[in-house]
Amino acid sequence: MVGLVAAGAAAGVVVANRGPSAAAVAAAKAKAAAARAASRAQAVHTAEVQLASTVSVSPASGATGVTLVAPVTVTTTSGTLTSVRVTDAAGTLLAGSLAASGLEWKSSSTLRPGTTYRVTVALTRSDGVSAQKVTTFTTLTPVALVTASVWPADGLSVGVGQPIVFTFDQDIASTAAQAAVLSHITVSMSTPVPGGWYWFSEHELHFRPKTFWPTGEQVSVSADLNGWYAGDGQWGSGTLTDAFSVGAARISIANLQTDEMTVTLNGKTVSTYPISGGRTEYPTMDGIHIVLDRESVVQMDSATVGIPVDSPNGYDETVYDDVHISDSGEYVHAAPWSVADQGVTNVSHGCINVSPANALAFFNFSRIGDIVEVVGSPRPPLQGDHGVMDWSGPPWSQWTPATVHRLT
Repeated sequence: MVGLVAAGAAAGVVVANRGPSAAAVAAAKAKAAAARAASRAQAVHTAEVQLASTVSVSPASGATGVTLVAPVTVTTTSGTLTSVRVTDAAGTLLAGSLAASGLEWKSSSTLRPGTTYRVTVALTRSDGVSAQKVTTFTTLTPVALVTASVWPADGLSVGVGQPIVFTFDQDIASTAAQAAVLSHITVSMSTPVPGGWYWFSEHELHFRPKTFWPTGEQVSVSADLNGWYAGDGQWGSGTLTDAFSVGAARISIANLQTDEMTVTLNGKTVSTYPISGGRTEYPTMDGIHIVLDRESVVQMDSATVGIPVDSPNGYDETVYDDVHISDSGEYVHAAPWSVADQGVTNVSHGCINVSPANALAFFNFSRIGDIVEVVGSPRPPLQGDHGVMDWSGPPWSQWTPATVHRLT
């Protein structure tokens, strides 16, 4: 058999070469197509990476201790931003806006303390390439969050001398922080009048008009403490709104030289009461007082003002129809025991004594923020006393001028 094959070959018989099989050809084509697809995918990926690299985000990715007033900005030098989302862990969006050019996005609200934010950016290029970039950053954790309350309470009608009082739950020792908070507070009025701010302590800020409020004034107060650096590692927190109205001008003058109190309503005298003010040892404070509150009954104990009850000048009395005009315990009140001295001489421990009938009338007449001006007393106003601090305290030149707005 071997010989026959050799003979055939020698005789010039050609043996056919079949080549690659159909399966091999298909496999080669598939491999080439896959290679081209991979090349295209790599080119697209490279283009996407390059496009994403043109995006700048501030704060930088991974940043920690970011200040709460830091703006979040996203910019690109190529393509157009189509979406920017800045969210916290709960998915809450941070407000912001995209420029008309599509090249920049900027936040418009303050950041929350101790919060990690995720910035997700999408953009496209004119050739159809699109890309996404994701970054994260974390804000600082304050030493303390500072909140505040405001007085008068919402909806009250007050007298023409009532100040607006902000009380902060932490001391604000930094003068820069004290000044900065004013830009976080808005005071609006139906009839705008000049007003000013004064810090009476590190936790108490007052606003008052330059002169008494106009009768009928409508006042709105709003504050947004978020983003306010309160100094010493503290940051403001929370918002508040308040609205009150100003009633009639109830202004009374208690003259300790004539022992009379003249009561006026909108500039017209409505009553004149015989009074007895503080005796020589316990004079009533001079100056412009405001009505702090009213109480139908007060148990007046001399020990609360440093006079032992069992001493010759001591007392422990149930007193009626009390109009409170100072922190130090001064009231206009009923004093049946001193009626014979009222209009004649000053015998009280500092209060303004009036007859029971006049006390009841004055109690019903009075409102928080009304004016009771004491004149003719040798005792100067006590600085820091809420009854006299606003109108008989620092001169107007020491108050910081306020920006006031018209109610709309």
